[in-house]
Amino acid sequence: MKRALLVVASVVAAAVLLVGCGVKTTHKSVSAAPVTGGTGWKPSTPIKVKEGDKVVVKVGNQTKVTHGFSINAFGIRQTVDAGKTISVKFTPTAAGHYVVYCQLHPAHKKTELIVT
Repeated sequence: MKRALLVVASVVAAAVLLVGCGVKTTHKSVSAAPVTGGTGWKPSTPIKVKEGDKVVVKVGNQTKVTHGFSINAFGIRQTVDAGKTISVKFTPTAAGHYVVYCQLHPAHKKTELIVT
């Protein structure tokens, strides 16, 4: 009986770990890159994620200078060197539309984070 309970408890614990307590991780990618009219983000479409999900954005830089990646609402303010890629991890805590921009070059074209 004790052995059966131990097996059941182990299976339940493993299932909880595998499910991750219902939290999904969403992976997205964007790159600072030359776009029509200057420098901006590729792809130029908004980044779409779900509220409460863990989000990992791979931020690349296809230019020859360092660029920033900022989303003020979630305290994100990072830089990515020329030709490099970084991973930005966060969990959006509120639904809405948020500006994604380069804090080092305010004139660059922005994109949008949409949290539903």
